[in-house]
Amino acid sequence: MSSPTKPPAQEFRQYRRLVSWTILSIIALGSLYLLLSVSVSLYRRRNVLPAGDEVSAQVSSAEAGSCYGELREVSVALRKYLERSHSLLANNDADELQRWADEGENWRAQWMGLGRRCRLLAGMRPTQARKEMEAMAAAHEELGSIQTTYTEALKRFARDLVPRLGRLDKRLAKLGEAIGTTGSPSGDRE
Repeated sequence: MSSPTKPPAQEFRQYRRLVSWTILSIIALGSLYLLLSVSVSLYRRRNVLPAGDEVSAQVSSAEAGSCYGELREVSVALRKYLERSHSLLANNDADELQRWADEGENWRAQWMGLGRRCRLLAGMRPTQARKEMEAMAAAHEELGSIQTTYTEALKRFARDLVPRLGRLDKRLAKLGEAIGTTGSPSGDRE
């Protein structure tokens, strides 16, 4: 006696459907996770949260140490932010300029958050502040001044000198064509 058998194409139809739905579900969940993580990181980057509670009026050694650590982090972040500005001078990429400006806003928010939390801003300082806190307040103020001065100098450079450098490059290129020599600004022959 022969038993009825299913055709080979239908034999694994349910299995294939299960595998297809499983793969589709994994891809959908992975995509959703990716979008969510990107959204959260962008939100956190734009909205810097303070690192802790505001220090008390009588600053303890632990609070002063915490504020000092944050001040060092803000100082290092400013140095990195300013160092990245050198790449802006080499090209006129609008996306890169916007990214750098956004980083500056983020740094400024972090700096202000530190000033509020540690009472380093001028109107928030206690009258009987510790000597260390006064020194940190001065350093905090100087960091803000450095960022402002550097940013203004970079904007002035971009506004005044970059067009002049562009015109000079064009004149030198024309001069090189007239002479019959081409070369990059570093002196290398093309």
